[in-house]
Amino acid sequence: MIPVCPRCDVALTILVYEEMRVDYCAKCRGIWLDSGELEDLLARTGAAANAEHLAFQRREGIIPPGRKNLCPRCDERLQEVPAHPYQGADLIIDRCPAGHGIWFDCGELKKLLLGFPESDHTNKTVAFLSDMLGNIFSDEPAADSPGTKVSP
Repeated sequence: MIPVCPRCDVALTILVYEEMRVDYCAKCRGIWLDSGELEDLLARTGAAANAEHLAFQRREGIIPPGRKNLCPRCDERLQEVPAHPYQGADLIIDRCPAGHGIWFDCGELKKLLLGFPESDHTNKTVAFLSDMLGNIFSDEPAADSPGTKVSP
């Protein structure tokens, strides 16, 4: 099965850099990380994989009515989970209910990483992703992208 973008329903591109692999949508610039890949990415770049900050991956999520965003691995509808309850506005991340991974709309992964305390050294992870993805790894969604979701 070819994994497809939960937003655009187009095939995801597999990008590999220094043995790190991410699934990427060229249309909306979203990123899919399989289960454990966020922790692997943090460890690979020397950042702290602080369990408290990554707890959003285990929180109960909701599936908004009428939403059809599907997991690229199992085709289950993705759940929305809050990622940063300790910041002014919560960042909402999409997660597979079966635990296959997490989806980041354009800019969300960078926003998540920059929201961690400086002592976690996630700036190293941001630099790695910037090297890996180049100008793809920006805060600006593509013109026809649904963009990032930030709740009030």
